[in-house]
Amino acid sequence: MEDGNNFGVTVQMTISKALKDVKESLMKKMEFIPSYYNSRADLVDKFGLSKSVVTKTKTTTKSDVKGGKDGDESKESNTEVTEEKTTGNVIDVQTKLYTRFMALVKADVNCYINARIGMVECKDSLLMILDNVEKNMDKLTSPKGTGGYGGNSMGMY
Repeated sequence: MEDGNNFGVTVQMTISKALKDVKESLMKKMEFIPSYYNSRADLVDKFGLSKSVVTKTKTTTKSDVKGGKDGDESKESNTEVTEEKTTGNVIDVQTKLYTRFMALVKADVNCYINARIGMVECKDSLLMILDNVEKNMDKLTSPKGTGGYGGNSMGMY
């Protein structure tokens, strides 16, 4: 990699490229997380579990009548209506529910494995980059060397 006493510059470029590659790789690994939650929600929705909706309506009517044949009157009437709707599929518990549950478990396990592999790759990449930086610290801080003539203390003659 050394060309014209520029070994340190090449080291800087190599470590910079490694950092960029690791970042891109880890970002790609993170892209599966939102799609996991979408697919998991779809799988749970396919369970066909019954859904219950409760609607409650309350109506209050007040009226004051003055000067009627019975004198002043005050009337109040309350009406309360409660409606409950349950929707859902009747499913064969032994086959459909079990199969859908196993699909959900598979999605969860797959997400866990991908996340674990991503974390191990992140750790390994960090250690590799730290090792390269530590071993090449002199060349990274002064790529042309510390001597007066680009690292060559003898000069041109």
